[in-house]
Amino acid sequence: MKKILFPTDFSPVADNALKYAIEIAAGFKSELYLYHVYYINKVDYNLDFSEDEQPVKKRVEREMKLTELKFMERIKQKGLSVQIKVEQDNIYSLFKRKVIKHGIDLIVMGSKGASGLEKVIFGSVAATALETAIIPVLVVPPGHSFFPFEHIVLAIDNNEISEDVLAPLQKLASRFGAKVTLLNVSTGSNKNDPQKMDLQLEGVETIYREIPMSKSVNETISEFIKKEKGDLLCMIRREKGFLERIFQKSITKTQVYNSNVPLLVLPDN
Repeated sequence: MKKILFPTDFSPVADNALKYAIEIAAGFKSELYLYHVYYINKVDYNLDFSEDEQPVKKRVEREMKLTELKFMERIKQKGLSVQIKVEQDNIYSLFKRKVIKHGIDLIVMGSKGASGLEKVIFGSVAATALETAIIPVLVVPPGHSFFPFEHIVLAIDNNEISEDVLAPLQKLASRFGAKVTLLNVSTGSNKNDPQKMDLQLEGVETIYREIPMSKSVNETISEFIKKEKGDLLCMIRREKGFLERIFQKSITKTQVYNSNVPLLVLPDN
């Protein structure tokens, strides 16, 4: 977790998630990349100004400067270094090209914004980040404050999970001293897999639980987290796999927007 990328739209929800990202970064002494990418369409492009002086560009630069001023003291108190990036680019570039360019290990982002960019950045793009990012993505729900993790719930199915995929989860749990519950929701067609019961994370207290499905897999997981006081939900993203089966209609609506705890998605690339 040497480098953490945080995309912002400057909304209160994003500011709250940034506080969360700073705490995660502090736990690992990570370098924080605070990013905003923007696009100037034909309507917004002002011919009275040069490329570098476009009003849209100047506005987002001012917004980023205000964000920097709000959080720089907190960042310095944690002993962190930060890279401030405002670039004209496609928002989707954050989840692959920027990750590769800067060697990012984790993306932390808010689940939805309060600005006019909500539908673009923290609506479909939040779902896109979860579905397409080549590294783990941690999505923070609105208003959620950071507390050191104590109980992480990893939702699993009967597919094999490699140690490499679980490495980010192991690092988070180990660094914050959290226990991990491997939660398998039985839909009636599941076959017991003893290997899942033996799955361990090095240096982390790990237990296996299998519970029957109630109304839906998603609701069953949410009920378990509430009852067992889970403070982070972790899922494995596979192509046409577990995540897709749970969130057939909309990842954003069914999980991200309605979750009371942060969601960490690990890509099984």
